[in-house]
Amino acid sequence: MNSRALYFSFLLTFFSAVHTFGQYEKILNKTYPQRYTEVGKIYVRAISNPDSASAFREANTLKALAIQSGDKDLELETDLLKAYYMTAWHKLERDTIESKIQTLISRAAREHNLQINARALKVLGDYYWFELKNYELGFQTYILLEQLLQRVSIKELPDKVYHLQNMAQAYHNFSDYRKALHLFIQIVNLDPDNDPRGSQNSALYAIGKIHRQLGNLDSSDHYYRKILNNTKSINYATWKGIANGGLGQNYFFRGEYDKAIPFLRYDADLALEQKDYGLASGSLITLADIFLKRNDLPKAEHYALLARKCLSMAEPDRYKYFQELYPVLGKLYAAKGVTRLVGPYLDSAMFAKDSITRQFNAMQMMRARQKIELQAHRAEIEKVDADNRLKILERNMLIAVVILVAITSSYFFYNLHRRHRQQQLLQAREIRMKEEELASATHQLKEFAKNISEKSRLIEQLEFQQGLGADAEILSQLRENTILTQDEWEYFKKLFEKVHSGYLYRLREKFPDLTQAEIRFIALLKLGLDYKEMSSTLGVSSQAVRTTKYRLLKKIDLPDDRSLEELMKHI
Repeated sequence: MNSRALYFSFLLTFFSAVHTFGQYEKILNKTYPQRYTEVGKIYVRAISNPDSASAFREANTLKALAIQSGDKDLELETDLLKAYYMTAWHKLERDTIESKIQTLISRAAREHNLQINARALKVLGDYYWFELKNYELGFQTYILLEQLLQRVSIKELPDKVYHLQNMAQAYHNFSDYRKALHLFIQIVNLDPDNDPRGSQNSALYAIGKIHRQLGNLDSSDHYYRKILNNTKSINYATWKGIANGGLGQNYFFRGEYDKAIPFLRYDADLALEQKDYGLASGSLITLADIFLKRNDLPKAEHYALLARKCLSMAEPDRYKYFQELYPVLGKLYAAKGVTRLVGPYLDSAMFAKDSITRQFNAMQMMRARQKIELQAHRAEIEKVDADNRLKILERNMLIAVVILVAITSSYFFYNLHRRHRQQQLLQAREIRMKEEELASATHQLKEFAKNISEKSRLIEQLEFQQGLGADAEILSQLRENTILTQDEWEYFKKLFEKVHSGYLYRLREKFPDLTQAEIRFIALLKLGLDYKEMSSTLGVSSQAVRTTKYRLLKKIDLPDDRSLEELMKHI
């Protein structure tokens, strides 16, 4: 691609982006009330487009722009737009629709976006009600919607009135007058400035109709007159005719025909002028019945035939008027003596009434069946959930047991290791103490031997010097100090046993006939003392030491000193 082509491609992309931004600039980063009108236009444009690819392309473009601008509310709006589009053009894809809307509801709840949450519930409820004819799911969704609407004002949700209207009409269709009245009254109490479609008049008319169905004609009159007083409402002329028709019907039921006729005529004339043939036929039938009761057969026939003509041009819901028109025609022709038409009209009247009754009963039966199916479905889901919870509980218990065993084992091995470590430390300390004691005992024995050697040399020197006049008393005291007393011998044995553990015990075991003098001789010999040092220590002469040695050699049957020393080493 050359540079000129790249340049034009860039310009095309740039101007496309500018056009897209300019197209949606009015709704970016605005509150829902601020962009309510413009968003409505987008919905109308999307829903009128049967090409889902292009409709979704526009929604995705808007979503990308919302993400780019950080407008999370508008991002949710595009998801709602796509879900709403699918309920109109892909209504059979129930699983996808339910999944998209439920996901949107969950996200809106997390982000505390009540208006998206409410509108998503309305889309889902309307889908169940109008598209799937699943009235039970529709009602249950409307119940959730009603609870949410209590938390949202009409300023936050300008189309709140339409949410209430759909729910109220649903209850009215199933003759739940108490619930329908409750919702219609909420509509009436909303701010009329936020009612561009005249829903308040529609609610007032519905309330008046319900009160008439309940036999409360005075209350019904009250609400019809409120419509007449609401002169600033949208399409006031149309609603004035409808209210007049309602008042005329009430006078008819009271038997006040003179009062009823002008109201009914006003309604019929206006409806015919506006080509609302269904509405016109209602008042025309009542007028025909009034003149029939007055035996004014020409007027009765005029209005009756005009009503039949209107019904032939009316909307498909005209069948509901036939149950009122056919009895009037039957009685009219009976009064005129045209008997051949009486039977067919009476039969048609009965058929029309039965048809409406069957239709209503069918709706009731369908809802009852849907309720049973829904309960069964939820029971199955609850069973699956209960099974899953049980499995999770069993798994968690198993994990808990494993963890408990692991903790117990760890604690056990920790304590075992700790005790082993303590034992090792204790043993090490004992060994260290024994080593220290051994070292101390060894040192003391060495010092003992060294001291004896030094004293022996000193005595030897003094004995030598005695002949030269040395002090005999000092020499005597020194000899006494070198002699090993019994207490000193006991202390010496303890030190000796520490250094040469078990030696004396093994010596007595091997040679049980040894005397104490011989044992002392062997211990001093093991310590490395010579005969002179031994004699000084034992306080005997050197000859006595030698005698002890020879006796010992003879007792243990050894030939010489070397054999004795070797034997002493290996005991």
